[in-house]
Amino acid sequence: MRAPDPRRRYDLDWLRIGATFLLFPFHVAKVFDVLPIYHVKNDELVPALDWLTAFVHQWHMPLFFVLAGWSAYATIARHGTGGFLRERVRRLLVPFLTGVVLLCPVIKWLELRSGLSITAAGARALAMPFDESFLAFLPTFFTRLDRFTWSHLWFLLYLFTFSVVFAPLLGRLARTRRTFAPPSKLALYYPLVPLILIQTTLRLRWPGVQNLYDDWANVTYYGLFFLLGFAMARWPVWEDRVAREWRRAGMIGLGAYLVLAGAWLGLGAVGSQALAGRSLVLVLPMQALTAVVGYALVVALLGLARARRPHDFPLRAYLAEASLPIYVLHQLAIVALGYVLIQTSAPVPVKLPLLLASSFALTVAVYRFVVRRSPLLTVALGGRRHDVRDESVTRLPVSVRS
Repeated sequence: MRAPDPRRRYDLDWLRIGATFLLFPFHVAKVFDVLPIYHVKNDELVPALDWLTAFVHQWHMPLFFVLAGWSAYATIARHGTGGFLRERVRRLLVPFLTGVVLLCPVIKWLELRSGLSITAAGARALAMPFDESFLAFLPTFFTRLDRFTWSHLWFLLYLFTFSVVFAPLLGRLARTRRTFAPPSKLALYYPLVPLILIQTTLRLRWPGVQNLYDDWANVTYYGLFFLLGFAMARWPVWEDRVAREWRRAGMIGLGAYLVLAGAWLGLGAVGSQALAGRSLVLVLPMQALTAVVGYALVVALLGLARARRPHDFPLRAYLAEASLPIYVLHQLAIVALGYVLIQTSAPVPVKLPLLLASSFALTVAVYRFVVRRSPLLTVALGGRRHDVRDESVTRLPVSVRS
């Protein structure tokens, strides 16, 4: 057995694994919650699920981008800016293109068949039933914007864009000898200032759909989390502050969410639905709270994972390698099986756990018995060839750590 690598951050591996597999209950719940936006929706919706999906939404993707920024430093420090960009093409652009070509047409076709249309402008119900065959629809997927989607793969495209745009800056920061130490406990919360500004200004104009070209709120918000992850990896003194502050950050995040949830409860709607038509006097504080919840809970999760100091065992390595391919694959399994289930008359308490179990089993089975047995598919979905020694994206070179 290979000895444990002291440079490897198993806590970050487990956070990334947990965030990936959380996508199953989150997206399954989206089939049955009231909040938009999702590709298929059950006829009977459950407003109580809005509280789950709205809560997870506040911190889930910010955590993904922080972890991605952390891994960006590890790659640049080990391979330089050029090597980082080559790795980003292989690990982000290739699986993005693979998913768009092979998976997203089916997702969009099932979306239209279910009577919904999600475009860059948002989600709407179709006025007329969509009855085109898949073969008739397929060419139009690549030629009409109203029939195109990159679905959940927006994360890979945004992350690739951040990597390319920020590469010169990240390379310079990785080489600098300057130390940026937090002057006080309060300094850990300085990033809340730009995050709150984004949520209270840009978010009002660009509320949501991840279309990249007209989505400045998400670009700046998630881009900042990406840079924060890089900074924490580059200057571990900031992570030391996180390790000492995570309990307080957790209480701040949960407290802010309780205030936000109380406002939603008073307004009789959850999430973005609660803000429609409201005055700025009400909207701005609620938008500010979303930044506090997201940032504080990400800090709390990073600190909690480090405090628990999880050990290594074979399942961790397998799941870490599987995370990206499973991320790419999981949405089609949920949408396809969900489309079948919503046609039945079964009640939600039957449909929801059945969809969760079956989509999870199908995704893992496809990865285990199809993807891993094909070197081409493994690489196409962002995995590593099994004859190449795994290098964790959360393992930092000793020589470059501050």
